[in-house]
Amino acid sequence: MRTLDWVILAAALLALLGACVGASRLMRGVSDYLVASRCAGRYLLTLSEGVAGLGAITIVGTFEVFYNAGFVPVWWGYFLAPLGLFIALSGFVIYRYRQTRAMTMAEFVEMRYSRRFRLFFGATTFLSGVINYGIFPAVTVRCFMQFCGLPDTVALGGVSLPLFPLLMALELGLAVALVWLGGQITILVSDYLQAVFCLVVFLALMLFTLWWMPWAELMAGLATAPEARSLVHPFRAGDASDFNTAYYLIGAFMVVYTTRAWQGTSGYNASARSPHEARMAGILANWRAMGQNLALLLMPLCVFAVLHNPHFAEQAARINEVLAGIADPATRAQMTVPAGLSVILPVGFVGLLATVLVAAAISTDNTYLHSWGSIFIQDVVLPLRKKPLDPKQHVRWLRGASLGVALFALGFSLIFPLKDYIFMFMDVTGAIFLGGAGSVIIGGLYWRRGSTAAAWTAMIVGAVLSGGGIAVQQAWPGALAPRLAGIFPENAWLAAHADRFPFNGREIMFGAMLAALSSYVLVSLCGRTRFDLETMLGREARVAHDAASAPRFGWRERLAELVGRGPEFTRGDRWLCRLTMTWTLGWWCVFVVGTIYNLAVDVPVSSWETFWRWNIGLSVPLGVFATGWFLVGGARDFRRLFRDLRAPRE
Repeated sequence: MRTLDWVILAAALLALLGACVGASRLMRGVSDYLVASRCAGRYLLTLSEGVAGLGAITIVGTFEVFYNAGFVPVWWGYFLAPLGLFIALSGFVIYRYRQTRAMTMAEFVEMRYSRRFRLFFGATTFLSGVINYGIFPAVTVRCFMQFCGLPDTVALGGVSLPLFPLLMALELGLAVALVWLGGQITILVSDYLQAVFCLVVFLALMLFTLWWMPWAELMAGLATAPEARSLVHPFRAGDASDFNTAYYLIGAFMVVYTTRAWQGTSGYNASARSPHEARMAGILANWRAMGQNLALLLMPLCVFAVLHNPHFAEQAARINEVLAGIADPATRAQMTVPAGLSVILPVGFVGLLATVLVAAAISTDNTYLHSWGSIFIQDVVLPLRKKPLDPKQHVRWLRGASLGVALFALGFSLIFPLKDYIFMFMDVTGAIFLGGAGSVIIGGLYWRRGSTAAAWTAMIVGAVLSGGGIAVQQAWPGALAPRLAGIFPENAWLAAHADRFPFNGREIMFGAMLAALSSYVLVSLCGRTRFDLETMLGREARVAHDAASAPRFGWRERLAELVGRGPEFTRGDRWLCRLTMTWTLGWWCVFVVGTIYNLAVDVPVSSWETFWRWNIGLSVPLGVFATGWFLVGGARDFRRLFRDLRAPRE
């Protein structure tokens, strides 16, 4: 990092703090703190929630995936895209959830099941969330230190102190300050500003990597991967141990099963102006990140090419020299791409990317601190109290809970050794809650037969199997595998998996989800529950058989909504839905035809190289256009948020 790079980082942080201090004056009560008084428009939602879900740890995890799997995940993404499109257009889960008017998912759970189950659900949500979040500060700070070339220690007052925990404390302290200033209001404001900055920087990084790395040199570097683990040919990547076909098929199941279940961004789930705005934000998300995703793909591929193409031997030697200073193999693997980019990128671009890492980290930190702290107070503490809190005391408790989450994450990051890929760890820890929550939420919103006993069973089964998987995974190389090898010394399978548990985080999560889903269905069918969904969803007129005022919610109406023809859709909404469907289904058709053709014909790698070149050539102008589109739409919603929050409220 040079002086210009540090100036860029400092200026961005000061501007962010100034904007959030100004926005904090608009917070007037608990509703503002929790859900920004439900004043967020579609562009503001999709931008802010998008950067909150990005996070520095997600950037590093994405680098891991593309560095190890190349273009292959992009191909499988075409297979998964229609599922996300269906969920977005239909408003699956989010539309009905908003109709319940619940502020948190556990409030809905109490409406649908019972108060006692709400406590268990909220506690499991909180436990899973804080453990999942526990490694975020560690990965973020390691990446930042490696990318910026910071030393391991710093001298303060003549005393040498380790820099790693100090930077984590600084990162978490800044995030806590933003949460305390105004809750969901300042989170929306800070995340929006960071989203705008990240969109512009990712666009610049995308264009720079395309200019700096010639296509022929990139392909020459990727061609050095083993033939059966191709980074270019999706049908010659079968020997990949983790990011293989099973990984993406399980992902397809996850997309549907966990829709809106993860509560790390729970404040966004209830911040939209209306259920329709929340649904349109989901549709817009298909376009928002086009430039960002292309940059996140090209950067790790460029680093791989530099490290494996002899043409870049000088840069490769400098990168390897940096990596040689990292003793832990898992950490060294995580830091490969950040270390490579610190060598490749010129002055100015290093500062921009460092600022993106900090901005993405803060946006995720403040969102998660707010969400997990709010869930703990709203869904664990308050249901146990006999007397409600007054508004000022309520906000103080919410702030204290966010501080508690930050302190836990600081301690967890200092002591927990990560033994798996980042995304695998996030899968298995998230499954402590998600394993059973998918059944509980979808069954509760759409199935009258779903019972309270089934909900208890699903949550317990999912939590026990996922938590047990984490424990076994951690204990396997040091304790379990050697002990089992002593009992079965001739077992070849144990010998082959002595260093690593044979099932990764995603496979453990999938098993827990299947077991929880099966238990929910079986226990529900054994009972006699017939829950009144119409009243819970605010459709009392239909329950009262008022034919004149009762809206229809049959399959024809749901199909009409799917293609943008519901009563809430404007003309622009309908065109957007049709365009999104055409784009997504068009690429899905490319996937289907391409898969059938590759199964019938031995397609050479050169053909796939041409395909990816044309693919990127098409994506670049669309990424530029999408960035401009969302900058304009986001600015409009941002102004409207301030106008509505300043307006008199009852």
